[in-house]
Amino acid sequence: MSHLLELLGRGWLGRLSDAFRSRLFPSNLPGLVELRAAVRQQPDRADLRVRLAARYLLERDPARARRELEEALRLDGGDPLVHIAMACAFDDLGCSDEAVERLRRATDLDPQDASIWAALGYCYERRRETERAIECYERAIRAEERLRSPHERLAAIALQRNRLDEAISRYEHLIALDPGDIDAHLLAANLHLQAGQFERAIRLYENALVLEPDNWHAHNELVAALEKAGRYSEAIAELHRLAAKEPGFADTHLKLGDLYAKVGEAEQSLREYREALEIHPDYLEATVKVGTHYLRAGRYLDAAAWFNRAVEINDRLLLGYVGLGIAQHAAGRPEDAAATLELAASIEPNTTLLFSEMARLQLKAAVQEECDRHLVVGSDEDREGGAAGAVAGLIDRQIERHRQAVIEHPNRADLHYRLGLLLRHQGHVDEAITEFREAVAINPFYVKALIKLGLALRELDQTDEAIRVLQRALELKPEYVDLHYQLGCLFAERHHFELAVEHFERCVENSPTNPEFRRNLVLALEGMGLVDKAAATWQGLLELIPAHAAVTAGRL
Repeated sequence: MSHLLELLGRGWLGRLSDAFRSRLFPSNLPGLVELRAAVRQQPDRADLRVRLAARYLLERDPARARRELEEALRLDGGDPLVHIAMACAFDDLGCSDEAVERLRRATDLDPQDASIWAALGYCYERRRETERAIECYERAIRAEERLRSPHERLAAIALQRNRLDEAISRYEHLIALDPGDIDAHLLAANLHLQAGQFERAIRLYENALVLEPDNWHAHNELVAALEKAGRYSEAIAELHRLAAKEPGFADTHLKLGDLYAKVGEAEQSLREYREALEIHPDYLEATVKVGTHYLRAGRYLDAAAWFNRAVEINDRLLLGYVGLGIAQHAAGRPEDAAATLELAASIEPNTTLLFSEMARLQLKAAVQEECDRHLVVGSDEDREGGAAGAVAGLIDRQIERHRQAVIEHPNRADLHYRLGLLLRHQGHVDEAITEFREAVAINPFYVKALIKLGLALRELDQTDEAIRVLQRALELKPEYVDLHYQLGCLFAERHHFELAVEHFERCVENSPTNPEFRRNLVLALEGMGLVDKAAATWQGLLELIPAHAAVTAGRL
């Protein structure tokens, strides 16, 4: 099943208020105590009541927000922001009809506000009033062409209706608006691949891979010469001058981080790596180096969290190479396809290595916690020796934990997938293939598992099956598209979604599949990008840590 399932989730809002975050929740929004005092002193100021209501919304107290906004409406019913805020309060209360009515009133007051039209379209879409949603999204685009979410939602609707040309047009437009958008390139490439437009797909995949910061090769001869001569302070000064002259280059800060690490300035090194990530949040090398910094500092759970983020970034890069290879194969360019898939195979071990390190560090943190609990007396050498002995073989222990978890929950695709990654890292390719096969048998649209399965088969020279599996990872089946689209609409209505999940679980309370239902549902939402993939993987690993370590992880 295709990476295009992610297209279905792009542009969805977690809460209606997310569409108006900059207006409702500015960085200087005062706290509750200060705002309550201000309202008591000036009760006839509608703007103060709106700000207090916004603070209540941030505190997840929509009932109090609604009461403040009712008074604000009485004081100034002509301010669109009052109606917007009231719509957000109603949305949080699960009153969708009232939220829509308030947004419609806001559009009457300010018909050129693109964000209001986009939010109204979102409300209509999740209520399955698709034609009204389309009209609102188009009105939003006419008001502000560069607003991304209406284009993304229109593309999702077009894909759900099997109108590939419309979806392609939307993503080509997004690329024109932001030529540096890697995800837009990847999604557009996959759309062209589905449409049989192989050469265009190839060009877009190539563009996406060129844009990846880990494919950049900045070179400064003076800095390189100073570094080779051991004149690190001068090299650092030169890079700072370069960064000031040409800001916005993530690789400059990455190199600065490396040089600061060489001279033992760890905190400054970390700041430079983080600066690189501010410029480009998906910079794989910078992400790994932040994790490595925390690893050296003995902050194992922080290191593991950063390595987890790196896994997701590497998987996206991997998807680009696999997509390019399959497009080349479909275009009748077998030699190019073989070379590209060889590149994919060369970066795939990054995922298994990083995931295994993350799993090892989580367990290591648990072991250290246990040692700290029990080795409360004795010398430092005793304490260190106890921890070192316990840490040995942590990957094998994680494998055994996952094996046991698979026995207890045989229908959880994510457990089979993670066990496959650990086995792959240890060189047990045949066993890893078995686990990846189990994962995709349970969840046929588990793209990451399909890609790992295809590359593992290719390693064993089972090339024909490998190509078929990788093609499956990129193909699009209309029945799955509609299923995921409807799931996304339901998920967007959080109140109804939770009730639906609880109702299902009650109905199948005695079913052996019940324990796996919620986790497999999360996997489907991950596929659409509606659930943070790195966070979901992290939570899945925490489930297998001893109870006291899970508490520790939550505290840190």
